[in-house]
Amino acid sequence: MRKFTRTAAFLLAVLMLFSLPLAVFAGDEDEEEKLEKPVLKNADYVYFYNFENDKVLSEQGDLHARIYPASSVKILTAITAIEALDGDYKRQITITDEMLSHAVGNNIGFDAGETVTAEQMLYCMLVNGANDAAIVLAYAVSGSIDAFVASMNDKAREIGAIESHFTNPTGMHDAEMYTSLADTAAIAKYAYKNPYFMEISSTQKYVMEETNLNSYRNIYNRNCLMSKYYRADYYYENVIGMNAGSTAQAGYTIVAVARNAEGTLTYLCIIMGARSLPSVKAGEEDELTNYTGAIALLDWAFEAYDYRKILSEGSVVCEIPITLSSTADYVTLVPEIDVLAFLPSDVDVEQDVKISVTAEDEVSAPVKKGDILGSARVLYGDEELGRVPLVATSDIERSEFLYALERIKKFTGSTFFITAIVTAAVLTVIYILAKARIRQRRLTSRVPRQYKR
Repeated sequence: MRKFTRTAAFLLAVLMLFSLPLAVFAGDEDEEEKLEKPVLKNADYVYFYNFENDKVLSEQGDLHARIYPASSVKILTAITAIEALDGDYKRQITITDEMLSHAVGNNIGFDAGETVTAEQMLYCMLVNGANDAAIVLAYAVSGSIDAFVASMNDKAREIGAIESHFTNPTGMHDAEMYTSLADTAAIAKYAYKNPYFMEISSTQKYVMEETNLNSYRNIYNRNCLMSKYYRADYYYENVIGMNAGSTAQAGYTIVAVARNAEGTLTYLCIIMGARSLPSVKAGEEDELTNYTGAIALLDWAFEAYDYRKILSEGSVVCEIPITLSSTADYVTLVPEIDVLAFLPSDVDVEQDVKISVTAEDEVSAPVKKGDILGSARVLYGDEELGRVPLVATSDIERSEFLYALERIKKFTGSTFFITAIVTAAVLTVIYILAKARIRQRRLTSRVPRQYKR
């Protein structure tokens, strides 16, 4: 009975031990699932891009299909206005009834006769997505909507967005106005390069100073990734700018730029044609899949990608035989700088990343520390991730004795020397033969006539 109890206890302990790793394995599977690229089932078009490495990480839908732009138009509106203003952001603008007659949809609520500045209109348009601010800017810059829209289309073509046609500066639906995912990405990348644009679009709350007709206004960012004012559940602290919007025909859109805490990786996330999903819980607002999709992609990218160290500055990559030195037989080469590569976090660097070295078969002394004697290419599959010079790790002096021997060897092996030796030999032979002939003639001349025939 005692043996049976001990055996049962032992078996129970073994079963408990085997059950523990199952929880660990389940956790590992969850980690792997986090690294899988999200597929957004409730959005027609997705473009996800890393600025620092000029790399597209995710695409959904036809890049060149015609789509309605919605409020993403305001990115081009802002860039067109900013460049036309050329720093004159304090320009005074008096709002007219004609301007306000074109302002429909989301508006600040300006009054005819109110005096504002161009900068205030840029903030109201980019921060709050205000259509009346976009109209006022169009009039202030070009004198009319048509003239400003012509400038917008010119700017789009200049940027390379040649698949688009814009008919208004607000993004309000027009069947004749269209863009593409590729064009939207080109415009967003262009806008990202403008610090003033990014400064404005990254503002969570803008306080517009009082005007001649109204007191100060608090302007909150309508991009819910940027601000908690309209909906707190979509706030994403790494997002640093651009805009969001929707129309019935275009669906929900988001153009967002986000950067990691270290400031080393910056992503552009564009989602077009997203849909809202009814809430499963009573009393809760519908899910806006442009935001949830952007959050899923950003979470994935920040976890799934990073800079990986491939080569360290001091790590020996190869050795090259060295001649004309009496103190060293070879010189070691190391990378001039650390080599970092933008790679998925789960890549096995030792197994999956290859180093291709180009260097001389041998090198002659003297060599100075830091001399570039080769290069290394970093390859991931068929993709070249980068190149780095390989430099010598130490000074190696030349042996003057070996150098002299080498010069003698080179001289004696030179064409000139060989030609000179051959020429001298030939001349010597000719000389000997000539001397012999002359001697023969002399001997012949001394023989008595009776012996001559």
